[in-house]
Formats: sequence, structure tokens, C-alpha cells
Amino acid sequence: MRPPRVSVVLPLRAGPPVEPALASLRTQTFGDYEVLAVGEGAAEAAAGAADPRVRALRVEGAGRSAARNRGIGAARAEWVAFLDPGDAWRPDHLAELVAATRFGDAVAVFGNPLLGEPGRPLLPMSVPAGRVSDPFDFALRIGDAPLRASAVLVERAAAIEAGLFPLRCGGGPELDLWGRLALQGCFRYVARPTAVLGPAVPSRRVPAPPLLAATLGRLLDEGAVPAELAPSARRCRNRLTLDHARRLAGLGRPAEARVVLARDCVPGLDPARYLAALARTWRAGRAWPAPGALAGSP
Repeated sequence: MRPPRVSVVLPLRAGPPVEPALASLRTQTFGDYEVLAVGEGAAEAAAGAADPRVRALRVEGAGRSAARNRGIGAARAEWVAFLDPGDAWRPDHLAELVAATRFGDAVAVFGNPLLGEPGRPLLPMSVPAGRVSDPFDFALRIGDAPLRASAVLVERAAAIEAGLFPLRCGGGPELDLWGRLALQGCFRYVARPTAVLGPAVPSRRVPAPPLLAATLGRLLDEGAVPAELAPSARRCRNRLTLDHARRLAGLGRPAEARVVLARDCVPGLDPARYLAALARTWRAGRAWPAPGALAGSP
């Protein structure tokens, strides 16, 4: 059989129902795809879909990264998309992303997802679509992680060469792969919002150190980052550690935040953000005296 143009990896886990994701797949105007349902309940999801394009896979190991990696390994298509339960695609999602591959110059195509339905786009609509030759600089200018898994199409061979999703503990396994993919080639950005992300679940857990910061530090030390990307990669690494310190301070852990700032951050790469993060650690860790206490009043 001729392989499909796109393999869609659907990592299953307890929690969000899978039906909205499967329903949005059925409405796609681009139909040359296969769906790889991976994880617990994959057989039931494939049977319920009643679509020969949907097949179930088992996965060794727990977690979403392991399921996604299993799907990439079993994919028959040149391009791989990801759709998480709880998220959904508008009918033209795959058509829009596949159209951007026609230029033949990108290892990943990413869209501008909506945060909820109806919701606001993750990226400002003023950001133009087109080729992104430096994804690190793009993310720094946007001020947020611009790639979300359910709005990304990656070249399968490039993802495998980059090392797939990390299985080690740490924050942001998706971001870690996107950063390594940026060393493989340029990206393409599609500005029209076609993916709808489910509601984020707030967490008060202590955030793990960002994986991509450690990865970029190692690759920069090894000289593995192309010279034209090295300056923005350094600033991106610094931004990740600054944001990690800020989150720690916001969770009432100012001492840990100050350690991160002193050990892992370069003040000169982003002086304003560094000073703001430092000030936040002192505000979080200091109990201000009552009025008159400094003057020795009882």
C-alpha cells in the first residue's frame, strides 16, 4: 500500500476523553492520513472510530513522551502530526499545515493554536506566516513557547535524528525536542488558527528545571549549535532559567530561585528580566515589618 502523507499520533492517557479529538479527525478536509492510537485504551479507541485509517499500538513505558515516540517509530508517513485527547482540530487544520510543506525547506510546521473554543490565539495575529530560520529568536520575540504539540507537523526523519521526545525527568519535554529540531533546519509558521487546545490544568507543584536549558547548555559547550543560531540559543537558555526562577519565587521558594539565578543565569544577556526576577525573589522571601517597627515603636 502507498504510505499516507501524514501520520497522526494520538497518545492516550487517563483523564480527557478521546472522542472530541477523534471527531475532529473525521471532519478534516485533508484525508490522506493514518492515526496511531498509542497507550492504554488504544484498542477500544480504534474500534470505536470504525475507520481503517485508525490503528492501535502498545507502548513500553509510561508517559506521553513514550507514547509519542512509539507512534513516530511506527509511522508510515514522511510527516507526523500530534493530537492530544482534550484538544481538537478545525476541519482545515491538516490541509493548512501540509500546504506549508510544499516549499521543501522546513523540518517542522507549526500553527497558531486557540486557547479554548472560542478562545484567543496563542500568538498575536500580527505575526506573519512564513519561514522561521531561527526558532530561538522567534520564541524570544514572541515571549512564549510558540509550539504546542497539537499544532505541530514534524518531519519524521528529522525528529528521529534529533532524538525524539526525552524520557528523562524534567520540565518541558516537548520544548526540548523542538529546540533540538531547530538545529536540524528551519521551521514554517502558519498564522491561521486551526488547532483548539483544551483548558490547562493549574498546578501548584514545584516546577522541574527546564530540560531545554540543560540541553542547550550542553550543546553550546560541545560546539554542536550552528554559529548563526548560537547567540539566540544562549539567550533562549537564559530566558528559560530566568522564567524557572520566577516561577519558583511565585510558589514561595525564594531561596531556590536565588540559587538558580546565581548558578544558571547570565545577567548581561537579559538585564531587565534578571533584575525583575531577582526582585521577585526578595519580595517573596521577605516579611515586611509593621508600620513604625523600623523606628523602634512598640
